[in-house]
Amino acid sequence: MALELPRLSARLEKVRSDIAALAQSRERIQAQMTALEQLAEKLGHQAARARQMGRDDLAQVALARQHEAESQHAELAVQLGQLPGEEAKLASEARRLQARKARILSFGLQGGEDAFDSNDRP
Repeated sequence: MALELPRLSARLEKVRSDIAALAQSRERIQAQMTALEQLAEKLGHQAARARQMGRDDLAQVALARQHEAESQHAELAVQLGQLPGEEAKLASEARRLQARKARILSFGLQGGEDAFDSNDRP
């Protein structure tokens, strides 16, 4: 049991780190989505201006780029939609590990210091 507590603490710290990394991923994805929305809008305006100028070739290029930006945005939206499920799994794992750690610590306190070192006695 004495060896399990440090291992358990390390796993708990890793899960908490993973939760923080997911939060950073969410922020990064949201920023990328905002940038892609702005780019798609800009490209739509460029396509309209190109058509007004009689440059259908440029309008087609701008519309193709707009479509690509919108596709990337949709892919990021899917990724963003998956994050809450991953966060829930990690949060559940963190609660489970924390409860187990608390039980071990409680057992150690109830049994005295010898609860961890029972193999050291003759």
